[in-house]
Amino acid sequence: MKASRTLLLGALVLTLGMVTQAWAGDFTPKITFTLSDTRVNANPQMKVHLEQDDKEEELAHVTLSIPSGFKIPGDAKIADGDDLGSGQIVIDVGPGCNPSSPTDAARAPATLPATLTEQDRTDAQVDAGVRAVWHLSIQGVVNVDLAVTGNKTLGYKLDGDIPANDNTCPPFAFDLNVNSQSGAGVPIIRNPGVAGPKTFKAKFQSQDSSAISVTKQVIKIKP
Repeated sequence: MKASRTLLLGALVLTLGMVTQAWAGDFTPKITFTLSDTRVNANPQMKVHLEQDDKEEELAHVTLSIPSGFKIPGDAKIADGDDLGSGQIVIDVGPGCNPSSPTDAARAPATLPATLTEQDRTDAQVDAGVRAVWHLSIQGVVNVDLAVTGNKTLGYKLDGDIPANDNTCPPFAFDLNVNSQSGAGVPIIRNPGVAGPKTFKAKFQSQDSSAISVTKQVIKIKP
């Protein structure tokens, strides 16, 4: 009896392990951060590249973490609607992206523009300690309000929900360039004043399950 129970338990553990591995492979967004200038106190552009493979679970929430030492301006320093950056996405579009459509429904890649602008905070966001709001608009795909919290000492988080869109789906490749200065000439990102490694982080949550993906990337700030 003990032997039978041991075999049964072993089979169950093996099965669960296989399910976990298969499930984990369905949500693997890949992201990279690049600074155009990595010297201390520089005012660089920041390039963000994000991609997902075909048939992956879609994104529901994003949290980007910029480490301590960097400086990002608060809401009062940048006017509502001021330009912060731009980019584009190449993503599958069409009825084939809708989960309720037949499996052979049409879909095809489309290239669509993106803009990043400053958005005034609501009273509720001010009360919640939100420092600024960055509005990301990807034409025909999604609008995401990234709430910026934190400070130079603790680092910053850019946090936002990603609304579902049944007309678009992975695979996609998204490139965003956060300008060095806003349209009105306000520096957007200022590097730390001390050289050394800095860890950027991105956390994504799935729309379709409890899956979470976390990526860390070290960028070395130079003297």
